[in-house]
Amino acid sequence: MPLTQLLAVLGISFELVMGMPTTTPPVYKSCGSPNVTGMQCVPYERCNEGLMVDGHFYPERSRTLLDERSCHYMEKCCKIENTLPRGTPAPHNATTDYLQCGWRLDSWYYLRPLGYKQQEAKFGEFPWLVAVYNVNGSYLCSGALITPFVVLTAAHCVQREALESLQLVAGEWDAAVQLEPLPHQTQPVAEVLVHPNYTQAPAAHNVALLFAGAGGFQLAPHVQTICLPPLHTVYNYTQCYVAGWRRSHFGANETLPKRWPLYALPRDQCASKLRLAILGRRYALNDTLICTGGDKGEFVCKDMGGVPLMCLLPGCDDRFVLAGLLARAARCDGPQLLGIYTNMMFYRRWIDQKLRERDLDIRQYMV
Repeated sequence: MPLTQLLAVLGISFELVMGMPTTTPPVYKSCGSPNVTGMQCVPYERCNEGLMVDGHFYPERSRTLLDERSCHYMEKCCKIENTLPRGTPAPHNATTDYLQCGWRLDSWYYLRPLGYKQQEAKFGEFPWLVAVYNVNGSYLCSGALITPFVVLTAAHCVQREALESLQLVAGEWDAAVQLEPLPHQTQPVAEVLVHPNYTQAPAAHNVALLFAGAGGFQLAPHVQTICLPPLHTVYNYTQCYVAGWRRSHFGANETLPKRWPLYALPRDQCASKLRLAILGRRYALNDTLICTGGDKGEFVCKDMGGVPLMCLLPGCDDRFVLAGLLARAARCDGPQLLGIYTNMMFYRRWIDQKLRERDLDIRQYMV
């Protein structure tokens, strides 16, 4: 008896025995109403409903009452006959390694949970944002992808963690589910390099390089690199953001990254505020720190961990550079917010040197 017939008699899948992917269709939740049947909740990218205009197909992305009542906010109540089978290429499925650092694609504006707030980042809004976890799956902090092999983060986030316990996740968004249009990517950490002059008290040189193992990350529309500021360049960082997840939000129904607008303070204001608030009247500001101001908020005043400070490149309305990394907790007890960040421009030579020593391409974060 042929093997396939024998396995059929025994009720065993031939694909399973041979290690091949099975073709079992996914089971979707039914939706609709007593008067509307034959519908199911599917990821947006799998619902082939929309309008054809001048030979171009425009998918339906608006939320309906049926969507809100029956489906997850990343799903659409779609007719069964309009559901694309698994394996059908979805939009934006190809890699986009042609993008230069600091750019992003705003293609998923429709993915917003009920009660969406402006302080919640959209899917793919900051495609260089990386979540750092330990072996227990506990979120530690956020970092920024500068090459497919290197993540920059705060040293205080990883200095006490064992190398084999660290894990990097790029392309993550809602950490509570796995329904995003494109899957996140997970890599182990092959090496941790904390700045040799890092100290906790006082906080200084709070920066670390995390080198991804297993071939690094695959660039994609939601996984991109951010630029580093060139040396000896004077920037007026008037439009910046911090973004990342909050530890206290993990375990909830939604675990979205937060975003918060900030601006960099001029050096004289930064020095005077640091003397007054933290470091005393004899403190002389050096080039290792950046101060930020902005509105106070729960995200920037509590439980932020290590997060990147991302600023628009002067002359560009949608290209970002990594201006800094959170050096110490923000001060929110005064009349104005005071954020303190490690100045990435100061560490540019150190970063370049360490990547060259490992034969890694530094052009991927050059403006």
